[in-house]
Amino acid sequence: MGVRNWLVERFLPVWAKESLLRERDALRRQVEELTRENQRLRAYAQGLEYGLRRRIIIRNEVNR
Repeated sequence: MGVRNWLVERFLPVWAKESLLRERDALRRQVEELTRENQRLRAYAQGLEYGLRRRIIIRNEVNR
């Protein structure tokens, strides 16, 4: 157990500890979500770089 956890367990009132734990869990979920988004965007950028280096032409034409 780290010093931070010891301080939280020892000195914070119950309501503050519960609030801290809820906020920490929410922030962890947000970090996980942003990490997944970052991986997806990096993969997209790598695909664009690959296409540019190989001079791949992607036509996105709309016929009306």
